[in-house]
Amino acid sequence: MISRRALLGTGAATAAAAAGLGIAAYAHQLDDLARLVGLEPKPEPDPGDDRLIVSAAADQNALLAIVEATAATHTGLRLARFVQISTEHAKAVGVAGRIPEVPIPPSDQAKAASALAAAYATAATARAADAGRASSPDLARVLASMSAGLDQCARAVGELA
Repeated sequence: MISRRALLGTGAATAAAAAGLGIAAYAHQLDDLARLVGLEPKPEPDPGDDRLIVSAAADQNALLAIVEATAATHTGLRLARFVQISTEHAKAVGVAGRIPEVPIPPSDQAKAASALAAAYATAATARAADAGRASSPDLARVLASMSAGLDQCARAVGELA
């Protein structure tokens, strides 16, 4: 039979361990604690990062649809490299299951190029903001890189107008 002293000691040790784990979880130190005792933790993705990826994928797919529609309408703009870049960006954040409906590009080639440049600039600004909100350094780097690439595309397409 267990003595009262042993029972109280075990209960106190269990409560202290639970409190320590709770404090470590609250302070986001569970991974460090696991490493301290010899375990290698598996990182879980941040839910906020997951939402950023879903949002970025939807935005990139919409942009890809706009680029493809403009390229199909205005073959003289030679947008094949922009279609390729936009496709790579959409793949980098995951291609969404549904391609969005986009408005028909303007019939005037200069206006279509200006509208496309504006869409690229808007996407660049959004990806830069997403990079600032990302918890994962890897995701922040991908989004910041995408933002820079989108900004370059905005400038290059703007020069076509």
